[in-house]
Amino acid sequence: MEITVRLAMVDDVPLITRIGYDTFYETWKDVNTPEDMDVYLKKSFNDNVILSDVLNPTNTFFIGFADNIPAGYVKIRRDRTYDELNGESAIEIERIYVYNDFHSKKVGKHLMDESIRISKEEGYKWLWLGVNVDNHKAINFYKKYGFEIFGEKNFQLGEAVDMDYLMKKKLRD
Repeated sequence: MEITVRLAMVDDVPLITRIGYDTFYETWKDVNTPEDMDVYLKKSFNDNVILSDVLNPTNTFFIGFADNIPAGYVKIRRDRTYDELNGESAIEIERIYVYNDFHSKKVGKHLMDESIRISKEEGYKWLWLGVNVDNHKAINFYKKYGFEIFGEKNFQLGEAVDMDYLMKKKLRD
């Protein structure tokens, strides 16, 4: 299976919206109420929101393909940080979403590798992200890349408030 990653463009907005909606739903539908899921999915994964994100120069999206089939995407952003990073240059992986059927195909690895490459190329010291404390598979994936937990934050999902770990990876001294 050939895995490719390419920079997303404005024409990809419907594809990004669909991948985000589908992957979030398939991952979290069993542990959240339908009402909370509906609120979050409508707010976060509609073409207008995604278009605004794609057009925002602080964000970069990459789409991953497995044999030319859209399999996931990553969104990195350059406009948020945490005090725990001591004011040092930091870039965030806000989303790295891959369809369950492609988890074992290394699509996530390729998206992460591209995120790290861009982050280093742009000279950032830290790469950080938030991940649900119950998403053990993702946490283990990030730990394999050298990410470590450095804090926690709330994540609003409809009426529910979930807890995310904050994880960071040092890219350079």
